[in-house]
Order: sequence, then structure tokens, then C-alpha cells
Amino acid sequence: MQDLNKLWKIFKDKFTDTDLVKGAFSAPGRVNLIGEHTDYNDGFVLPMAIEKEIVMLGQLRNDRLVQVFDFVYKAENKFSLDNLSPSIKETWANYLMGVMDEMQKAGYSLQGANLIFGSNIPRKAGLSSSAALEVVTTLTMAKLNSLDIKPLEIAHLSRRAENNFVGVACGIMDQYISCLGQKNYALFIDCRTNKYELIPFKDHNYQIVICNSKIQRSLINSEYNKRREECKRAAKFFTYRLGSKIRALRDVTIEEFKQYQVQLPEIIARRARHVIFENYRVQAGVQALRGGNYSVFGQLMIESHQSLKDNYEVSCVELDLLVDLALKQKGVLGARMTGAGFGGCTINLIEQNYIDAFKKSIKNKYKKTTGIIPDIYVTRPTEGVKVLELR
Repeated sequence: MQDLNKLWKIFKDKFTDTDLVKGAFSAPGRVNLIGEHTDYNDGFVLPMAIEKEIVMLGQLRNDRLVQVFDFVYKAENKFSLDNLSPSIKETWANYLMGVMDEMQKAGYSLQGANLIFGSNIPRKAGLSSSAALEVVTTLTMAKLNSLDIKPLEIAHLSRRAENNFVGVACGIMDQYISCLGQKNYALFIDCRTNKYELIPFKDHNYQIVICNSKIQRSLINSEYNKRREECKRAAKFFTYRLGSKIRALRDVTIEEFKQYQVQLPEIIARRARHVIFENYRVQAGVQALRGGNYSVFGQLMIESHQSLKDNYEVSCVELDLLVDLALKQKGVLGARMTGAGFGGCTINLIEQNYIDAFKKSIKNKYKKTTGIIPDIYVTRPTEGVKVLELR
């Protein structure tokens, strides 16, 4: 990100200094290491915070007006805390208004604010720029208003904002990792109980490398809803066969699936197969990382992608190409699509010494086939939302 002092200069040029409380804050994007489409099936996920972030500068006002400026996209908006309603035109502002709405509903007293933010998290790439914006806005408003709101509550306020105000039925994963991420740790989340555990990712001989296909996720809304419905059908079938202990596909064992899969419609069986085996892969992946066995983790990533491609059918030609190219490179232990699918990014687990050669080869070969130069980001797990020190 840009130097904070330079950002403050932009801030002061944009807004008249009121001499009231001011501060600087940041929240990271995320990538999911393994555990795709398991969250809405009460399953397990393993995301990590990445070294891409949103930085927000804020300053209190004496009134109830909020003025916001996105200095990357040069977009601005203003609204009153007394009249918060979703914008049809400036939809990006709904993420900010939504968290302020939820904070006030939770009984927190807010003053107006001048806000500027900028991000180096690529939009529409499946790296959770929206959750990062929600989380950093919540922390900013909390600190400016001298409110003691813990990271866990920030995550829940942010998720409710996306569910209730923005209108997206997301789970808790993105907001959790943006709030609770730690340097050199992934976050193992049980999406039924919302319990979480930090899992070490400390070996600096291995890095996570993200490849952005630059294919925007055009089918995601309709297909996402269809997959959720197919999973509900599968869960209902297993509840009928196995009793009330089955509340979601998370409760079905691999052995139970194998016993009954032939009684399911073929497509429903494939959807259930992915979710049930993916939950196993997440838990196996956690054990692999705990034991420092990165080669096992890499193999689980490969199996995850194959299932997302064949069983869940949420990949696309470009994501498959990036994975295929990656697995032919030296030093690559694993590769898979990440996020909801139909575009976005792949993640790769690579030995440190091979990263430069990997980047060069992938860029050349992907461009040769698609005409697109992919963006490639090397990252380690980083910390979650935080206050930035002004120097």
C-alpha cells in the first residue's frame, strides 16, 4: 500500500480537518487453502489472511454525516447515519452502510465520519475484498467512537451487514479470517459451531502463490444457488435413510455415502461426494500442516481441484489450465482453484526456490493459450484487522 503520510495528505486535501479523533486501519483479503463449498453444508474450511489489504483513514465529524472516498477507483458517496438504506447505483457503499447499520442496531452510538480507503486486493477475484471492506469499516468506526468491540464481534457484525443489508447469504469464513488471521497461521473453522483454531503454516521453504485467471465469475449467482439446492436434496435423502442425526452433508460419513450413493440421482450423488470428501480433506489437511507434512497437504489440494472440476462442476477452462500448467512445474506440491468458482484464482503450494521460474513459466504459457497475462501474488499467512501507527 501507499505510504500512510502520503495518504493523509490526500485525506486532508479531500476533507477539511475537524481536529477530532482520527486514525488509520487495515484489513486483509483471504484465500481458502482447502474446503470449498463446505461452509453452507455445516462443514470445515481452512482459509488464511493474505498480504493484500484495504487501508482506511478516518476522522470523526460533529454531525451524523458520513463522507466516503475510494481513492483507487475515485468513487465517493455521502449518507446520513439516520437514514441508512441500500444504494442501487453505488453498490460498493452498501458494505460500509451495512456495518454502520448493524452497529447501531446492536446499540452502539456512532458519530459521523470522513473516510478514505484504498485497496490492493483485486476485485471480483474471489479474494474477499468485500469482507475486508466490511471489517476495516467496523474497526474504524469502533475506534473513532471509542467503542471496545472485539475481533470476534467485528466479524459477526460484518457478516450480518452482508447478509441483511447487502443481501448476500455468505457464511462466516471471510469475515472470520479477515478479523482473526495471524502471521504464519491458517484458520481452521467449523462452520456449524463457528469454533476456530489456528493451524501453523510456518515452514518458510514453502509459499502460497495465487494465480489470478482474470476471468470474472459470471455464472456464480445462479449456479451457487443451484448447488445449495442440490446439497439440500442430498442431505434430505440421507436424513430419510439415516435418521435425524443427519442435519447436513457434514454429518454423512464416507462409508455411509458409499453405501447409499447408487440410490441418489447421478448429479446429486456427485455433489454430495464432493462435499463429504472435501470435509475429510480439510481435516486431513489440518493434520498434515500440524505435522509439517506439506507434500501430503499438496496432494489433498490436487484431489480437491479434481473434485471441484468433476463432481461439483464449478471450475472453468482457464482455472483448469492454470492448475494443469502449475502441476507440470518443478517444486509445485499442490494446486487447485479457490473460491466459489467459474473464474477467479488458483492457489499453489510451491517450494520457495522454484517460485521465480514458476511465475515466468505460468505467465508465458497461460498467455500463449488464452491471450491473458495472469496476475501472480506470492503470500504468506498474515495478521487480521489492525490499527496502523502513524509516523
